[in-house]
Amino acid sequence: MLSWSKKMAAIASCKMNLYFRAENLLDTDTMSKSDPYAVLFYSDGVSVKGEAGRTETIKDNLNPNFLKAVQVEYFFEQKQNFLLRIFDDDGKGVQGDDDLGSVKFQLSHVVGSRGSTLKLSLPKRGSVYVTAKEVSRAGRDTVRLSFFGKALKKMDFFGKSDPYFKLYRILPNKTLKLLYQAKHIDNTLDPVWPACPVLRVADLTTSDMREPTIRFECFDKDLISDDEMGFFDCSFAELIEAGQQKKCFKLRDAKQEFYGDIYVGHCEIHHVPTFVEMLAQGLQINLACSVDFTGSNGDPRNPRSLHFMDPTRPNQYVRALMSVGDILLEYDTDKQVATFGFGAQLPDGQVSHFFHLNFQPNPHVFGIQGVLDSYGAALRHVRLAGPTNFAPTIDAVRTTLAPQSTSYTILLIITDGEITDMDQTVRAIVECDNLPLSIIIVGVGNGCDFELMDQLDGDKQKLRSGHNQMKRDIVQFVPFRNFENAPPGALAAEVLREVPDQVVDWALHCGWRPPTAPAPSLHADPAAIAGAPRAAPAATTFRC
Repeated sequence: MLSWSKKMAAIASCKMNLYFRAENLLDTDTMSKSDPYAVLFYSDGVSVKGEAGRTETIKDNLNPNFLKAVQVEYFFEQKQNFLLRIFDDDGKGVQGDDDLGSVKFQLSHVVGSRGSTLKLSLPKRGSVYVTAKEVSRAGRDTVRLSFFGKALKKMDFFGKSDPYFKLYRILPNKTLKLLYQAKHIDNTLDPVWPACPVLRVADLTTSDMREPTIRFECFDKDLISDDEMGFFDCSFAELIEAGQQKKCFKLRDAKQEFYGDIYVGHCEIHHVPTFVEMLAQGLQINLACSVDFTGSNGDPRNPRSLHFMDPTRPNQYVRALMSVGDILLEYDTDKQVATFGFGAQLPDGQVSHFFHLNFQPNPHVFGIQGVLDSYGAALRHVRLAGPTNFAPTIDAVRTTLAPQSTSYTILLIITDGEITDMDQTVRAIVECDNLPLSIIIVGVGNGCDFELMDQLDGDKQKLRSGHNQMKRDIVQFVPFRNFENAPPGALAAEVLREVPDQVVDWALHCGWRPPTAPAPSLHADPAAIAGAPRAAPAATTFRC
């Protein structure tokens, strides 16, 4: 079994380049201006845990725009703290150079800011801008290509040639992986081949789109043995440029013998926005919570109850709320959380399968402390009842959502029991298929096997209600007992790890468009500098 540290390291991440720009820095030089450089350190929020990287030094400049980026890994489901220090380069190193100021920040705050840019004030003087850019935005992008040849070499004695081609990916170990083989065209030296099937950009290139990862080989079809007609290697960026600028690739064999010209006739790229892009373009993350007040939790006054408020050790409900909410609220600008409960007998004597946890017309409270306060107050005003019904909560949340939305809601349901309205809950989840919603279920306690919860998870088989089947997976179930002795943050890392993909799936499913244009970039786009195709702002198609 993997250790918790190895499990955490195995969680999917994306690489981010962090760029820095400063304004109105302190001048510590007498005869000239400061020569600033920036150093980024990993932090646990209190102390420094090592250097992540540093920028170049810019001479005599109090408003430096550093071109050298520091690359880090970004995890949506974790808190990542950094310390940025700016120094005046006197050749003495960080221990001796003049300190121009330092700032602390969380990577989630940068990624979740408009344009993925965060402005921070330096304590001594000036300010610094931190901008995050994904190293590669081609995650789910696809491309459709077509090729044609001009003046190919005549290979047949009685005719011209019957050319076809093979398209390969050059793997890191230099072996070739066949991606597509075209059909041959009879008796021509100027073939126009039909378009290739849709290919994933990730299958054609790496994060460096200038790296030569593509091989095109041409052949003459014969009855016995096909004749080779040369090849060329290129990068994905060169392939795009060839289509845009009508450049040709030269077919040559290993001896450099020339066999003709190959052109890119059609290049159509469909860009799918990544989760990070969607955050930068204005998508908000909202949190809603629903707490189980059924009788199987036990009398809250009893220390053995799952709802017992032990002043020395928070119960599992509190720990689950704090663990997940602590991460998600970093992406929520107003910190308003919709809070609900189910399975309780209310003060008026009625058993409710859905009620506002704060007993107010507006269920929203401020921050996790507001959630915990409402939860504690509810325990004093209701009696535990039952059964364990999820559908009323999911239906109520569903009515507040729209397919085209500027926000995405994550509903956290914490329960101790097996679900009792399975058919209605499946129906309610399936009806959320096109809505900006993910459902996280945390099972607390040790007295239930949660078998039906695993079915709701949908990892093995997509949920179906009547004739309707889910097109995407929106439910994640995790039993709290698996994390009882895990490090802080482990529960949130597990329950939130599928959320970025679920958000992108929703955007694809509903054709989401960004609510506003992203803020102008403070730094040059590395992809543009490299000559690679720019990432489109939403799910778009562009051609050359």
